[in-house]
Amino acid sequence: MSLWYRDAVPARLPLPSAELGTSAHHFRAWTESLYVTGTIVSNDRLSDVLNRREPVNVVDGFVVPIGAPRAAAFRRHEFTLDPFDFEFVLGRPLDESGADSRAAKRIHKVRYPVLIKGTNFEVRGTIHLFPGNSPEFAVHHTGTLFLPVTNQVVRREGRIVSGPDSDVVLVNRYAILEIIQLDTLN
Repeated sequence: MSLWYRDAVPARLPLPSAELGTSAHHFRAWTESLYVTGTIVSNDRLSDVLNRREPVNVVDGFVVPIGAPRAAAFRRHEFTLDPFDFEFVLGRPLDESGADSRAAKRIHKVRYPVLIKGTNFEVRGTIHLFPGNSPEFAVHHTGTLFLPVTNQVVRREGRIVSGPDSDVVLVNRYAILEIIQLDTLN
């Protein structure tokens, strides 16, 4: 995983302002070897930021190698990550202040209950696709890097890592081995 940071700690970034239209996206993410959590400040949705395929700045980040003791973790005030390295990213619910603008931008999509399998993770939830698209072929579309899944239960190496604090999981389509359409989510 590509992880860049600055040695000098910069001045604290201002908190996002509703007047400026910026949002603080708190996230938890996993790569093949790291667990990362932090905040991304942006005018766009978290999925839009990650799907730009550009390195992203993370504020107040916490990184720990997978399988290492908590003492191996390190904190950085600011660092940069390459979104290609993420297998999946759990995003928190958005604040209600921008709900009207998000509803206005919403495009009609068909909801499919699916099971997504990766090398060491499994996601059970609802994928949202344009009408006429099949969930099994969602990874073949080259437009986006991350596929959003709602109503999710995420397991990594058999352990549940999602919870009530996560509203959506963004799954890297290159980390997906198989997508299985389900009859129901149960």
